[in-house]
Formats: sequence, C-alpha cells, structure tokens
Amino acid sequence: MAGKETTYDKIERALFKSESEASLMLSKAELEIKNRIMLCVSKKIEDPLFEESKLISFLTGGCGGTCTPVSQSQAYRDLAMVSRLVGNITLSSKAWYRYMIVEACKKGIKLAEEERDAKGMAANADKIGKYTRSDKEDDAFDWSTMVPPSWEPSDDVTLLEGIQPIANLEEERTKFRSLFINQMQKQAVTVMVEKEEDE
Repeated sequence: MAGKETTYDKIERALFKSESEASLMLSKAELEIKNRIMLCVSKKIEDPLFEESKLISFLTGGCGGTCTPVSQSQAYRDLAMVSRLVGNITLSSKAWYRYMIVEACKKGIKLAEEERDAKGMAANADKIGKYTRSDKEDDAFDWSTMVPPSWEPSDDVTLLEGIQPIANLEEERTKFRSLFINQMQKQAVTVMVEKEEDE
C-alpha cells in the first residue's frame, strides 16, 4: 500500500530521540530493534573495519547482555538497517587513511627539507603522488554511460510521494464548483448600461 511507513522509516525518525520521546513513536518491539541498531552503529563508528560476521554474533548474543538475544535471520535484518544508516563506512575509512598518509608524507617532506635530504623529499613526494593519483592522467569521462531518464506519463497520483487518491472525486469536484460559483455570485456587481439614443 502506497504511503505505508515501514519499521525502518519509524526507527530512522526516532533514532536520535530520547528514550521517552522514542517510546511515544515506537512499539516495544521497535524500541528493542532501535536499541540494537544504536549499539551496532556505535561498534561500526569505533571500528569501521569491524567484521559483519562479528556483528551478527554480537546481535545473536544479546549485544553483550544489554539486549534480548535474537535469531540469526533477525540479526541479518538488523544488519541491513545498520548498513542503510551508516552507508559504506569502509569506503569512508579508506579515504581517512589516504588523508592520514598524505599528511604524514607532508610532514616527511618538511623534515627532509630541514635535513636537506633530497632523497627523502623525493620519496615522500612520490608517495603523495601515488595516493592522490597525481602521477596518472585523469580518466576521460565516458559520456556513453549517461542515460537520460525515461519518463512515463501517468494519471496515478499515488506515484507521487505523500499524495493519496480521493475516493469520491466527482462529488468533491461538484462541491468545489458550487463553492466557486457561490463566491463569484456574491462578488458580482450588476451594472446598468444606458443605451445611447441615435442622434
């Protein structure tokens, strides 16, 4: 059914709410899921490379005694929600490591410059070139991969987010028309035009 809110949507809305606020928005079972997800997100933030198999064991084991243990299938559903929330955190961590490598190389260049060590400067500059791909030509963009959107006309309003169909559309139209006509009649002013006599 269009417009029906999923468990994930409800939990996402209540994710950063206080316990008392969240309890007004979620059922007891949904609150349990929210708590498990928050614990898993914390684990992923502390260690972006934390293995998913360990997260499954963490969930099935009751999150270290703080939650009720869940079945493996529920643990995988929770993990899917965690992945939707944090995205691909591994890619973010790789970008962070690259940044740290470049910063370390910049410090290495500075130290090598102070020591007047040309080889050290060249080695650090080479590392920066490698990690920023500055030593390679930019890949030409493949314009053939860009496909224009394929729009398909439709009179189904339920395809638009948040819009529900009107059950008795013709009746609503009739009411609206009569309201509009009444308003127009109230605002209408009768004007008498005198006909000029022929001279």
